[in-house]
Amino acid sequence: MKNQDIDSADNRQLLVWVSFSVFIISMLSILVNYQIEIDTPLMHISYTALIIYLILSILIKRGLNLIISQHLIIIISLIFTNLLWFYEYGHHGPVLFIFVLIFALSIFIWQGKKLIISTIILLINLSVCFYIEFTYRDLIVDYQDKTTKIIDVYSSIFMLLIIFYALMMAVKKSYSREYEKALQSDKLKSSFLENINHEVRTPLNAIVGFSSLLNEDDITPEQRKDYSTLIMESNDALLRIIDDILLVSTLESNDATINVRYCNLDDVINGLHKTFSEALVKIKKHNSIALYVSEPNVSAIIETDKIRIQQVFIRLMDNAIKFTDSGKINFGYRVEQDTILFHIADTGTGIKKKFHSKIFDRFYKVNADEEELFKGTGIGLFITKKIVESLNGEIWLSSIFGSGTTFYFSIPKTGYKENNLS
Repeated sequence: MKNQDIDSADNRQLLVWVSFSVFIISMLSILVNYQIEIDTPLMHISYTALIIYLILSILIKRGLNLIISQHLIIIISLIFTNLLWFYEYGHHGPVLFIFVLIFALSIFIWQGKKLIISTIILLINLSVCFYIEFTYRDLIVDYQDKTTKIIDVYSSIFMLLIIFYALMMAVKKSYSREYEKALQSDKLKSSFLENINHEVRTPLNAIVGFSSLLNEDDITPEQRKDYSTLIMESNDALLRIIDDILLVSTLESNDATINVRYCNLDDVINGLHKTFSEALVKIKKHNSIALYVSEPNVSAIIETDKIRIQQVFIRLMDNAIKFTDSGKINFGYRVEQDTILFHIADTGTGIKKKFHSKIFDRFYKVNADEEELFKGTGIGLFITKKIVESLNGEIWLSSIFGSGTTFYFSIPKTGYKENNLS
């Protein structure tokens, strides 16, 4: 969605630029035509174009519907070009350049079927103009003298270069942005593969190493038990990485299965509280981090995918625990007018504001201690965002560096009913 918004903004800016450029060109054309004493109809066309393109540039700038703007500027440009064809010396004049410009503009603002249709219309229009000129030569008046032709052609070319400049700048801007995006994507993927290699090798080495130690004859039962525990933990870590990689592929291809059933949100939250209380004990953070559940304003039952909700909470809670050394973590939900709003708040390291816009991007990871990017697998929050979107929801964060982070996500209040048993 973000990329579409950027493309629309660029498209609108281009249309404003082109409209205003034609306004300037019309003004210059009036001055040139006045100097070479051009025919009155041509002056009227220039005056009309001056007014219409000024109004059009203002309307587009102020938010006229983009699709309407695109059609208007092409249709109006074709109308004026056809008028100029007959009043500005047909193929002898500079009007052929304008047809090329309209075609170039069509390539910028349309694609697919729309571009094909506009190209066909433009070719038909040009063919009709040539047919009329070839069949009814008296309709097209030639230049009155050679000097008039030279002034008109060269001044028109000069003015049309203004629009070519606008189009080329649009190309350059779009290319530069896509090139930077490609470089960033390549860097992120390389970092992802390097870190995945490390993340996979770490538990795998532990599994292989401790499995070989289990075959030693001189180990004690306690050591055997410890080694088995470490093997199981490494196995779980390895499975988690593999599951994340497979889940990314499934979510990106929109093949994720959503099992919608009635879900008691209080049961989900209480189950998560128990799970993460045990996790804090296991990693020996239970004495330094207090885990709280925020009481909901209304206990709710909704229709959603319980497993997907849990997956979101698990990833966000893992991050909260990972980046919180002491303090508290609280999580829960609220019933809003049209949505259920969930939150996970911690008092950990926080995230600097400059990273907020990219924190959910694929392969993107922030190291809070060193401000280095691309550490870790960088797919946890990306997966979280994709899961929330698969539930027709939204996710965002609020964070102050050094003071903690709060993640919010909301989903539709589908099939909502109060849980009166709570």
